Amino acid sequence: MDDPGPSSTYYRSFASTADGPVHPPSPPQSPLLTATLPEESHERDLYGLMNLSREASESEIRERYRNLATTFHPDRQRNDHDKQKAHERFTEIQRAYEILINPNKRMIYNLFGSEGLKTSWELGPKNKSEEELKSYFIQQSNNKKLLELESLIKSKTETELVLDARAVFLPKSFWKDPSMVPHDPISRLSRIRPGRSILKHSFETALTENCQFLFEAQGLSRNGKGGSNFLGTIKYQYSPKLWLELQSSALQPRVARFKGTYTLDENQYITWNLVQQTLGNPPQASFTFGRRLYNDSTGFISYESGSYAIGPWGSESPLNIPSSLSVGITTTRRNGSGWTVQTTAGLASSRMSGDWSTKIPGGVKLKFGAEVGLGSSPALFINADTKLTDNVRGGMLLQCEIGGGIIMKFKFNRLGQRLSIPILLSERLSPNVLFFSTIIPAVSYLGAYRYVILPRKKRRLKERITELREENKEFIVQKKGEALDAISLMERDVEKRIKAERERNGLIIVSAHYGLSSSFTTRGIIQSEKDEEEIIDVTIPVQALVQDGKLYIPGGKGKFNIIGFWDPCIGENKSLRIRYLFRGKLHEVTVDDIVTVKAPVKAHALDDV
Repeated sequence: MDDPGPSSTYYRSFASTADGPVHPPSPPQSPLLTATLPEESHERDLYGLMNLSREASESEIRERYRNLATTFHPDRQRNDHDKQKAHERFTEIQRAYEILINPNKRMIYNLFGSEGLKTSWELGPKNKSEEELKSYFIQQSNNKKLLELESLIKSKTETELVLDARAVFLPKSFWKDPSMVPHDPISRLSRIRPGRSILKHSFETALTENCQFLFEAQGLSRNGKGGSNFLGTIKYQYSPKLWLELQSSALQPRVARFKGTYTLDENQYITWNLVQQTLGNPPQASFTFGRRLYNDSTGFISYESGSYAIGPWGSESPLNIPSSLSVGITTTRRNGSGWTVQTTAGLASSRMSGDWSTKIPGGVKLKFGAEVGLGSSPALFINADTKLTDNVRGGMLLQCEIGGGIIMKFKFNRLGQRLSIPILLSERLSPNVLFFSTIIPAVSYLGAYRYVILPRKKRRLKERITELREENKEFIVQKKGEALDAISLMERDVEKRIKAERERNGLIIVSAHYGLSSSFTTRGIIQSEKDEEEIIDVTIPVQALVQDGKLYIPGGKGKFNIIGFWDPCIGENKSLRIRYLFRGKLHEVTVDDIVTVKAPVKAHALDDV
C-alpha cells in the first residue's frame, strides 16, 4: 500500500538511482528536536577565521589576508615571545588564505570541509567551469556515500499485514441479540481479524561501478490462498545525466517495466515509465517533464497513455484504460516543510489533489493531504513520521473518504527492514471512529511529548553537554590560551584603530561578550554560578574587525571561529552582545551565534541611559 498524496506519486516516478530535482540542504536544528546531540567539530571554520562570508570574492579574500597579516606577521612583533605566538596564528591564517584563494580547493572545502582536503581528488579534465566542478565533486561524494551505505545494508525486507478491525467499532444495535455478545474493550479488540499479508525480500549487488542488480522475492496470502513471484531489476547509470531501470517478473503474471530519468540541466528533467503487462497490447506509458521554477519549487507536467492500439496491435484487447494529463508544482523548503498541488484531466475522471508537510516539536513530520474528483468521493489523509531511535523510524497514516471507509496504517523502518500494518477501521465515515483515531492519538502525543519526551531529551542533552565539556576540557583550555595570545597580539593594533575611530567620531566597541545565550537578559548579563566560564570578554577581537567605521561579521557559522574567540560552553546555544559608541551615542545589539552582525545600525541605538 503506497503512501497517498501527489508528492509521494511525484517521487515514485523517478528511477531508483535518480534523486530528482536538487533540493536545498536542511538547516541546523535545535538539539531538542533530535534524539542525540550533534557532533562538535574541533576544526576551525576557515571563513570564520578570516571573518569572510562564503560568497566572498577573490579581492575580499586578499584584502582580509593583508589586514590580518599586518597584525599577526611574526616580523612585526617586538620580542621573541610574541613572534612565537604570532607564528602559530599566522600559519593558520596563511593556510586558510591558500585554500580559499584556490578555486578548486575552495570548492572542495565548501562541499566537504577540511576532511575533503585530505582526500586525493581526481580532478579530471582541466578548464572546468565552477558549476561543472561543483557537479563533479558532488557526484564523487555521492558515489562514496552510496558505497558506504551498500557496505552496511545489502538486503531489504518489507512486510505488510492488513488487519480488519471494522467489528471493533460496531454498535450494540448491530447484533440481533446484543446480550449474547460481550462488548467490553478486550472482547472488542478480539474481533480483529487478519486480512491480506505481503512479504518482500530483496538484495542488491553491484555488477559494475555504474550498474546494480536487484533480486526481489514476493509472497502474498489472502483468505487461505496465496501466490508468489520473483522480480529482477537492473539499475544502470549511463551518464551523470541519465539513469535507467529495467524490471521483469519471472512468474505469472509477467510484467516488464522500463523507467528512466534524464536531466537536461540542473533545472530541467524528463522521466518515463513503460509497463508491459501482456504481449497483446502496446506498453502503457507515462512521461513527465519538470522544470525548477524557483530555488525550492519545481513545476511538472505528466502524461499517462492508458491502453491504446498501434494498428492491429492491441485493437482487439479488452483493456480500456483511459489516458490522462496532469500538471502540478512541488515545493521543499530548508526547514523541512513543503507542499505539492496537482490537477489531473482524463476521459474517465478529473481530479485535484494536494498535500502539505511540516515539522512540529519533537521532530515529528506531519503531512496533510486531500483529493477531490468528479468520479470519486472527496478523500483526506494525515501522515505522521518520526525518528524513534538512531536507526528506527516510525509513523502513522490515517486515510478517510467521504462516502467510503477509514484506514489507519502503522509503519516502522529499521536499516531497510520495513513493517507496515494497515488497519481497516470502518466501511463508512464514522464520527466516533474519527475521534478515536485522530483526537486521542494527538492528545496522547502532546501529553507524552510535554511530560515524557521533552524532559527526557533535555536530560539527555544536559548529560551530553556535561560529557562534552569533560571530554574537551583540555581542548577548551588550549583554545582559550590561543585566543588570549591572539588578543595580546591585537592590543597594539587595536589601540591605533580606536584612536583613529575616536578622531573621526566613528565606531568604538565599548564592550563585547560571547557565550551562553540564556545568560544575556534585557537587564544585563547573568553571571554563572558554576565554576566553568560561560561568558567571555571579546571586546578587543571585535574592535579589531572594525574597518573604516563599519563592523561586519558574516553569519552561518559559530563565532567561536573568529580569531580571539573560543567556545566557553560547547554544545549549548550561544550569543554575542556588543555595546558600541557611534557619533557619541551608545548602541547595543545581541545576536545568536550564527546570525550576521552589521554595525552601525540606527535600530541599535539606546535611549538615554
